[in-house]
Amino acid sequence: MAGHSHWAQIKHKKAKVDAQKGKLFSKLAKEIMIASRLGGPNPDHNPRLRQAIERAKKAKMPAEKIEYAIKKGAGLIEGEAIEEVVYEGYGPGGVAIMVVAQTDNKNRTVAEIRNIFNKQGGKLGTSGSVSFLFERKGVIEVPAEGIDEEAILEKALEAGAEDVVTGEAVHIVYTNPEDLYEVKENLEKLGVNVEKAEISYIPTTTVRVENPEEAQKLLKLLTALEEHDDVSQVISNFDIPREIMAKIS
Repeated sequence: MAGHSHWAQIKHKKAKVDAQKGKLFSKLAKEIMIASRLGGPNPDHNPRLRQAIERAKKAKMPAEKIEYAIKKGAGLIEGEAIEEVVYEGYGPGGVAIMVVAQTDNKNRTVAEIRNIFNKQGGKLGTSGSVSFLFERKGVIEVPAEGIDEEAILEKALEAGAEDVVTGEAVHIVYTNPEDLYEVKENLEKLGVNVEKAEISYIPTTTVRVENPEEAQKLLKLLTALEEHDDVSQVISNFDIPREIMAKIS
């Protein structure tokens, strides 16, 4: 399994741990602020904000925190503005890594992201150093429990999706970026439980990592980046064979 789909399977299994660490509400609030700032505070006219609010409600985020994040993002409450930034770098085994973060202090965040790369055997690159290896896509995550491979393929195509990658923990539905929220809503109308919908970066090529030690270091790096308070997405073009994953698990 490779790249985005592979990492999505791993993250799905650790999602409850992240919530217990108390970081989930902070990340959800930042996404709401970004969505509100970019598309306005009315979720009826802002699909990204509507999706962010849905995710926050599923996580049982208090209504007052959601409302505060909407107002702050729209500039109705004073404070430092949250910006979305993308970092590019390399991990063990020469894999490419894209990191999407949401921060009110870019200098602090880039220093901390660089430190994570350095500590875990990677290297933070410059803008454009690896982005050419990825393309932007709409990405919809559907829990595999309750819907089998045949059913998700049929419903995703009916909903207007481009492609589907099925997995044990989560199915990944890919769309054109501009079609993301329409496809998401179509899936829900067809009775599909959508866990997440976002614009992301999908690798166009992959790097096979067959050394168990390198594979383990890579997953530690990706996990450390994912757990940073400002990071909303981590995408890589790694391809770790199943037998190697079994060894390091």
